Amino acid sequence: RHQVFLHNREMHLTPTEFDLVQYLALRPSRVATREELLEQVWGYDIPSGGRTVDSHVRSIRRKLGSEIIRTVHGVGYAVEVA
Repeated sequence: RHQVFLHNREMHLTPTEFDLVQYLALRPSRVATREELLEQVWGYDIPSGGRTVDSHVRSIRRKLGSEIIRTVHGVGYAVEVA
């Protein structure tokens, strides 16, 4: 079941947004590069596709809050476990 809850409320994520959050959440505190995310979530390895990742992260932050995904400048993204 592809469901995400925030404060006991189900939040709608697109399939790609869900896959991205799931990939990061299954590797807490580990930084994933944009290239790794493109390969693992989208299934392709195109160095110029990094902005696609940024766009999806921005959308996830709008829906779930800015603190859900941490940016590691010059490297990639990570989800922190509280």
